[in-house]
Amino acid sequence: MPKMTDGKKKHYHQGHDIKSLLINLATLFLFVLPFALYFDGESNGINYICVVAGSFVLAFLAPPVGMLRPHVYSDFPWNKPFPRRD
Repeated sequence: MPKMTDGKKKHYHQGHDIKSLLINLATLFLFVLPFALYFDGESNGINYICVVAGSFVLAFLAPPVGMLRPHVYSDFPWNKPFPRRD
């Protein structure tokens, strides 16, 4: 029976690169927006909408820095996923 670990601990990438965090933050702002608009009234509504729009623009423009996940359509041969074993 093969050994499950070879003594070395592999680093598992959990998706905490800057682009993923910006997308999560922008989505959080989007979900909080209706509550902020409801409870604050009309005084800062346009400011809240600008913050949400700006956060999505920032998340869209941020380059994917950090660890690259294996991707099927990658140009790098080292970034291709391993084929499935059936």
